[in-house]
Amino acid sequence: MAECLHCEINDLVQERVEGGEISLADLAAMVVESLVELILLAPEADRAVLMADAIGHLGNTYLEKSGANPEGSGATH
Repeated sequence: MAECLHCEINDLVQERVEGGEISLADLAAMVVESLVELILLAPEADRAVLMADAIGHLGNTYLEKSGANPEGSGATH
């Protein structure tokens, strides 16, 4: 059974981190660039809302995974 997309992305990022050839800041920039490319696939009229939703999800997921908001349940798994 294939893994979910976010698990596959996390595996790729982890491989790069373990390889020690790139900084976390550079990896984050690459992930953001991919997110922008995804947002640009949406119709122009929907892009601002999609970007706002993505930024909101980033904040919520950070709070959940960092333990600052353990009550939340928006993370994939």
